[in-house]
Amino acid sequence: MDTKKKLFTKFRLKRMAAFVIDAVIVFILLSIIYRITGFPNFPGVLTRMIEVQKIMSEAASQDATVQVMALFNEAYLQTLIIWFCYDFLTTLLFRGATIGKLIFQLKLTYLNNKKGKLAYALLVVVRSFIKFLTMFLFQGIPFLISIISIFANPKSLAAHDRVARLVVVNKNDVKKAE
Repeated sequence: MDTKKKLFTKFRLKRMAAFVIDAVIVFILLSIIYRITGFPNFPGVLTRMIEVQKIMSEAASQDATVQVMALFNEAYLQTLIIWFCYDFLTTLLFRGATIGKLIFQLKLTYLNNKKGKLAYALLVVVRSFIKFLTMFLFQGIPFLISIISIFANPKSLAAHDRVARLVVVNKNDVKKAE
């Protein structure tokens, strides 16, 4: 019981809830962008996969499967690019917070010491890019590692937070420190 209390702190749950809100916002943005541009999207790719399975012979199915996988990869890359843009733009625009973090009064700030605004902006871009790159290269595994690392250390740092030397904190804690 004591371990559960330490593992599932209010702060960590707020951070996860903020992530869920940001994910919903990104998926709404994706839906809008898919409708406007006609880019491949995951529901469309899934529908195409089901169609391929139903009507194609085995030989033709292989070619169609290759085409569907190319569409999937394109939709996946577009999703990551949109997520990357959302993440770093909202974090810069809202001074350390995405919309989810704003709702839960969380903020991204320096881990140890204060630096200038340009250095902070560069670190935010680096943090977002590291998330993007690892998700692109390893397709989901870094996300799981980040979740585990948030729950495995006292400051609740994700792997991309550690690399960029940034930390997510309660906004009230930042105001008290200033």
